[in-house]
Amino acid sequence: MEVWLLKMACVLGATLCLLPCASAQGSGGGVLTLDEALQLAKSNNRDLKQFGFDVGRQREALGEAKTHLYPRFDTSVLAAQLLAPLDFTINKGQFGTFPGTGPIPASNTDLHTPARPIAIASVTVTQPLTQLIRIHLFIADQRLKVDAAQLSFDQREQKLADDVRQSYYQVLQSQIQYESQQSMVKYLEELLQLTDRRFNQQAALRADRLSVKAELAKASDQLTTIEDALADNKEALNHLLGRSVQTEFSVEPVPATFPEQEDLSAARVTALAHRPEVKLAANRVRQAELSTKSEKTHYIPDIAIQAGYFSPANINFLPQNIGSVGALLTWQPWDWGEKRHKVRQAALVEQQAGLSLEETREQILLDVNSKFRHLREARSHLAVAEAIRDAELEKMRNQKEAYSQQAILLSDLLKQQSSLAEAEGEYHQAVLAYWSARADFQKSLGEE
Repeated sequence: MEVWLLKMACVLGATLCLLPCASAQGSGGGVLTLDEALQLAKSNNRDLKQFGFDVGRQREALGEAKTHLYPRFDTSVLAAQLLAPLDFTINKGQFGTFPGTGPIPASNTDLHTPARPIAIASVTVTQPLTQLIRIHLFIADQRLKVDAAQLSFDQREQKLADDVRQSYYQVLQSQIQYESQQSMVKYLEELLQLTDRRFNQQAALRADRLSVKAELAKASDQLTTIEDALADNKEALNHLLGRSVQTEFSVEPVPATFPEQEDLSAARVTALAHRPEVKLAANRVRQAELSTKSEKTHYIPDIAIQAGYFSPANINFLPQNIGSVGALLTWQPWDWGEKRHKVRQAALVEQQAGLSLEETREQILLDVNSKFRHLREARSHLAVAEAIRDAELEKMRNQKEAYSQQAILLSDLLKQQSSLAEAEGEYHQAVLAYWSARADFQKSLGEE
């Protein structure tokens, strides 16, 4: 019996050791890799699609801004019913008196338009000239807004990638714990059967039987808790991937450690080159500069070429076709300092944007430094947890040999088993903390 128990304990220890490297196949559904999860999230995440619509909307706004470069056509047609007749009298000689013809008109002339329907049609074509300077600046500003929307999209995409990694690791952690706890429950069930047989043979105490039974009940309760946590984590990951939360899947184990970047200076350079926050801040600086230039253009008079056509239909005394071409000037020569104050406001916004860019750079460097150190600490804690787990495994092996030689009691073996399980739990938590810290570090570098 002792030999059989020793074999069972060996199987349990081996299972605990191999869990981080085992493929998860007992969770149902297909195996989802981390790369596949990232691709699904980028394609299906609903929140990310919202940011994509913002990019499309800004691009359409850019197309709208470009239309202001071309002539503007304004047409209007007024159809109306006169409520009273239009009567005019042109006095004799009102248009002058000329030799040979005499006064024009030769006598008083009455003009009469009865109360009837009339129509007035107007067409105006206006081509801006000096306004083109402001329009080009507006188009350049709109291009910057398109770039800003795209950078916001990239920023959200990077955050989504970090969220997916964190959620994926949570699922993996719960999955490993679930499989480990399943092995523990199975081991305790078989140990309980063995203890029952030994108790019936009066080779074991009742207290031993009750101890194993209590350990089994505790392990079963923990298994239920872990199973619920695994289901919650899977639903959260499914939501990030933009698919039904009821989709069944299992995740693929990742290495307990990864090759790391040890050069903090290189990490800072990479972050400043790739973080969307820096590019967004620089974009705001350029927008502020363009805004200042645009406000200064208001000192220039607005001059445009305008062609018009006017036709009052069914009104007797007016010509039916009136056309004109000319230059239209609009200018406000005295505005009580309004333009000057607007320019100063824009200049202050430009200075604020410059300071914001510097602050963003410093915040990114602080973030990279912090995440780098956190990752280094997590890697160190993982090494400690792994050493403690290895030590507990060796103690477990020694206790199993002692128990097989009846040198210790069953309670001693169970105590060591509990210590090993605790060390395994701390090791898995250290692995999860390491994975999480590495994901945070990748995010700080601006990696997807």
